[in-house]
Formats: sequence, structure tokens, C-alpha cells
Amino acid sequence: MKVPPEMSGVVRIAFVGNELQFCTDSALVAEAATFVFRHHLSPPVDDPSQTVDVVADGDGFRFVANGQVVAIAMNLAELPVTLMQVGQQRLIFKETTHAMLHAAVLVKDGCGLLLPAVAGSGKTTLTAWLLGHGYGLLSDELAAVGQGDVIDGLTRPLNIKPGSRLLVDGFDWLGGALARSRLSSGVTLVPWDRHRAEKLLAAAIVCPCYEANAAFSVERLSHGLCAKALMGSLLNARNLPKHGLAFANRFAGARPGYRIRYSNLADVTAWLEQQEFANSSLSQA
Repeated sequence: MKVPPEMSGVVRIAFVGNELQFCTDSALVAEAATFVFRHHLSPPVDDPSQTVDVVADGDGFRFVANGQVVAIAMNLAELPVTLMQVGQQRLIFKETTHAMLHAAVLVKDGCGLLLPAVAGSGKTTLTAWLLGHGYGLLSDELAAVGQGDVIDGLTRPLNIKPGSRLLVDGFDWLGGALARSRLSSGVTLVPWDRHRAEKLLAAAIVCPCYEANAAFSVERLSHGLCAKALMGSLLNARNLPKHGLAFANRFAGARPGYRIRYSNLADVTAWLEQQEFANSSLSQA
């Protein structure tokens, strides 16, 4: 990907009012940051709220914020994933007005779907599957819930783990994106051009749980269990009133929550098609 000339030394990203600038004298860093955050690029400013200097150090790169090394990429192959991790962490850790959730955000026919999950639950693989079944992508990783429970998503490449790569290779709709993917720290980063930029309200909360050879099952979550699932995915709880409990209780009480266990992705699609989420009054922001 060609780096815009004005971003050759500074790459600025902005998300829900937060901004971060990566400053570097390396065209490789600027190009990798542009690849990772291209849907959230903004013109550089003189006084950004946060700056991370990325310094080439032999074959690797040091990430320095406020004079402290916050991360190291040991080589060029590790650079994209490290940029993604540092960028997300810096966008999250000072945020006080939005609840930042480790969750995918998808939309179909105006219906917002929030998929909060812990690492290893199969969230990104399910997201990649749903992209071929009528769903648009806001994010596979980070959802920001703001005033009025309006959701925005940090759109970045899909992070396909090694155990899912063979399965995802069979998703025909990802063919062009896979051809432009990059392997970084064992993770395949798959860019998705047809992202959805609109903000929306979630009509439902679905907590995915992939289990090999499991029969498909659905658990309708009580208000308390749904709030607990949200708390388990809340990344900036310490910055929110009552450590996020007020948000989780309100958000869980306003829409249905489910936990699905599955081994066959087609079972998830079939179940979703039977739901009436799209008819919910919550489906439009």
C-alpha cells in the first residue's frame, strides 16, 4: 500500500474522540500503520492527545511513549501486530466517556449485532463467516458504546489465528482480501474494504463460544448473566462510573442477550436468520 506523502513521518489515527499519532522516520512503520488503521486515518495535528515514537533499532522497532518503552517489535514481521496492539491500548486506556468492549460489531438490514467474547472464543472466525452472509463489519475486536448506547467499531484487519486459517481459506468472499493479507506474529491480518462506517444501536448481544464437535445450543441470558458477560469484555472498566457496572446493567437490560455454543458455523447463520432482531426498535441509531 502506498503511503500518503503527508504521512511519511507521522500517522495519526482517531476513534470516538481519541487521537493517537505514531511518529517515525521509517517509511516501513508509516506504511504498516497505514495498512492497519487505514479506516481511521486523520491528518496530523500539532498537539495530539497522545504520541508514540516508533524507533528503528537494528532489525526491530521500539515503541516509546512519554520517554518509556511501551512495546518492542523484534523484527519487521512483528511490526503490524505490535502497531495494532499498541494503538488499541493507547486508544482505550484513557477513555472515560465510552465503554470499550472486546467485541465484534456487525450490521445487517440496519440491525446491529454485538458479539462480546474472551480471546479464543472464535469471535473473529465467526465474524469472517458472517461477512459472507449479508452482514457488514464495523469491527471484529473493539466496540465503543457511547451516549445513548450508540456503538462505533474500530475497523482494522481481521485477525485470523493459525488454528482458523485453513477454515477461513475456504470462505470464497474473502478471496481478494486474503490475497492482500499479511502474516504477523503468526496471525493473518486480512483487510476488509467493505466496512460499514455508520454508528448504530445493538438490537441483540450474542456471546459466541466455539467448541469442537459441540452440538449447537442457545442459552437466553438473564439480565445478570448478560451484564456479567459485558463486564468480562469491558476493557476500560476502571475509568467508568462504578467500574462499569452501571453501564453493564443498563445495556444488558435494554436488549436480549444470548450465549451460543457451536462447532458448525452454518448453525449460527441459520439461528440468526430465525430471529427478529431486525424488527427491533433498537436497530436504528
